[in-house]
Amino acid sequence: MGKPIYVELAETLQQQIASGEYPVGSTLPPEMSLCEIHGVSRFTARAALAALQRQGLVTRRPRIGSVVVASSPQGSYSVQTNSASDVLRFSSVADLHLVSTEDVVADALLARELGCETGESWIKVSTFRDSPDTKVAASWTDFYLRPEHRSVIPMIGNKRGSVWQFLGELQQHPIDRIEQTVEACKIPKNVAVILGVPPKSPALRTVYRLYSEGDSSRFYVAISLYPEGRFKLSQTLRRAR
Repeated sequence: MGKPIYVELAETLQQQIASGEYPVGSTLPPEMSLCEIHGVSRFTARAALAALQRQGLVTRRPRIGSVVVASSPQGSYSVQTNSASDVLRFSSVADLHLVSTEDVVADALLARELGCETGESWIKVSTFRDSPDTKVAASWTDFYLRPEHRSVIPMIGNKRGSVWQFLGELQQHPIDRIEQTVEACKIPKNVAVILGVPPKSPALRTVYRLYSEGDSSRFYVAISLYPEGRFKLSQTLRRAR
């Protein structure tokens, strides 16, 4: 039995994307144009585009069409969290890669993000994580560490584990509380290059403020960007009794 027509069309479009005929950031022909070009029904064209979307090659945007977001099939990274322990656990699953480090002083804007006083000194550590299944860059995270935690930086990307584990080993204080804020955003150009997505493409931006047991100030702060189609976070919330 031969392949369904929509599968053949999806494979053709996938090859055209891989070859650069439709590069990342470009838009595929609309459904009706695909029907005329390939001699297929609108149902077939729609099914082929849906298949490309499931592979992470395109994203469908109202009034714009099917935008190419990757040149090869992508796997999404899905995590379910119901507690602070789950949030910490997922951060230790994927490989962490160090991109850059920088000493920064919190201005008014950064101080609001970190929940600190203006003028406080921090070490900004920029990283990205791979999807455990596909090894494709799945998220970007800027860690803001206290100056006294500088010794953990050589471990990042060179030792298996996560930043919270390295800091826990250093101070021997477990994470006691996590404050999390989530908002929609657009991927900045420098991050888009690393993640392989178009600049200003949609993403979720999450700010994690982590506190250790017996320490009233922030243990560290992590600001993560999750591009569309690369990551899914599920939570189960129960009513307090």
